Amino acid sequence: MTLIKLPRVVFVELDGVLGIQMQDVVPAHGVDLVWQDTGYTGAGVTMAIIDTGIDGNHTALDDLDDDNTTNDPKIVAFYDAINNPSATNGTEIFPYDDNGHGTHCAGITAGTGAPDYQHIGVAPKANLVGVKVLDGGGSGSFAAVMAGMEWTVEKRHDFNIRAASMSLGALTGAIEWTSSEEESVNRMANEMVRAGVTLFIAAGNSGGTATIGTPGSAEDVITVGSLDKDTAIAVYSSQGPTEEGRVKPNLAFVGSSVNAPDANTGDGYVALSGTSMATPGAAGVAVLMYQANPDLSPFDVRNIMQETSTYRQCHYMLANEPCAEDLIPKNRQNNVYGHGHVNAQPAVEEAANYYYDLSLSLNVSLSSEAGVDNRVHIGQGGSVIFNLAGDVQRVQWRTWDMRDNWMDLAEYAVGDEQFSVTHDLLVDRLRFLPNNTVEGDQVILVRAVSGDQASTNLAVGIHIMGEDKIEASTSESSLTTFIIILLSGLVLVLLAVLTFVGVMLRNGEFSESDTLENQNPEGHMETQEPTDSEQDG
Repeated sequence: MTLIKLPRVVFVELDGVLGIQMQDVVPAHGVDLVWQDTGYTGAGVTMAIIDTGIDGNHTALDDLDDDNTTNDPKIVAFYDAINNPSATNGTEIFPYDDNGHGTHCAGITAGTGAPDYQHIGVAPKANLVGVKVLDGGGSGSFAAVMAGMEWTVEKRHDFNIRAASMSLGALTGAIEWTSSEEESVNRMANEMVRAGVTLFIAAGNSGGTATIGTPGSAEDVITVGSLDKDTAIAVYSSQGPTEEGRVKPNLAFVGSSVNAPDANTGDGYVALSGTSMATPGAAGVAVLMYQANPDLSPFDVRNIMQETSTYRQCHYMLANEPCAEDLIPKNRQNNVYGHGHVNAQPAVEEAANYYYDLSLSLNVSLSSEAGVDNRVHIGQGGSVIFNLAGDVQRVQWRTWDMRDNWMDLAEYAVGDEQFSVTHDLLVDRLRFLPNNTVEGDQVILVRAVSGDQASTNLAVGIHIMGEDKIEASTSESSLTTFIIILLSGLVLVLLAVLTFVGVMLRNGEFSESDTLENQNPEGHMETQEPTDSEQDG
């Protein structure tokens, strides 16, 4: 099936003809200012693309740094609810996309822009998880969609999935659900949010009033409408209210004629339009917010993005008349733009300033050398070393696990220009977190604090050495005990042998030299005359 026939896609354009480059979408929402002012690019954060899959061979999505000599895959897990639903650990199936839609969405969120870097995603250093719930024709069953959503929740801690983009709301007939199934999907969408995954869902491409359906109508999700390149609402973008009477969408993002990776071409790009394209763009802003503040809940993310958006007075496109909401003087959510046009810079800055004011005069940088996988490898007795700049009073660190929190590094002393996070400290913390895997790849965050100000968060990938290293304290104790027992046994055996030899020597049975000395030249044994004492005895 060609992309133009997909029910989610409004139209397709050749790359470079009429399509908007991502480098034009990025400034439309202030994403470039976030990169410039904070350095946040999504590093350490993982987002799930719940769609048709992701092409793991596309140059913009195959690794984090576009360096083929390194081993740092961008797509850290893949679940195929369509063709391999029993392979659930996320690593058995190589990421693929037999449709193209999911790959395009993934590139909008986190594509590196390779090879020409004109179409860099909103969070280019973020990791991705592909969740395939739609087949090659763009259709998906109720069971497959539910399985993908449930899998995402179950694996959120394993892969640090903080946000998810799902464009099922843009379908116009490819999925046919009963009313009870629609209720189940909406309920599961809300459960994902309450479990800690910020869920972005496309509003749909029906274009008229009251056309937002399942799952975009779910209460707790962030429903996204689409803007044209001039940031006016796109004529195809579905509008609220929902069947339940909720005002939707929540936000709007550019989604018309967006150039992003074209699946199964190696390095090609294609321009697509639809709320499907707007949704992963908005989700990418949330990824930047999570790098700035991993303590945010999905409701924090939604509230901040809504509060910092640019309010847009709505008018119903087809009727070309004002919305009733605009008759109320106070700005409020409306059924066309939602709360408005996403503004990345104030959203990320508010996220960063949630507990501390962001200070660019404080800085943390990595001193330790990374390996070929762009991770610092650390074994028993090792540490990750960082450099500091600025008037730093405290150093804080945490793992990327959403259940973790920031901790002061007790070993840091004011005036130190470097600090380290040791292997033992890391292992102790990771073991403290429930059901966590210590060995292997992890991400830690560090920051410098001075008064009520803090530096940007530095995310560093690490690789904790094998189980023999992690369990060193236990294994070393066991080895020591074994050696002591072995040596004790050898000592006892040696003592027994020496005792036996001593007895034999005393009895003359093992002294060949003594025997020879007591022989005469003819070989006869000499006899000794008894002494007087012996005779008397």
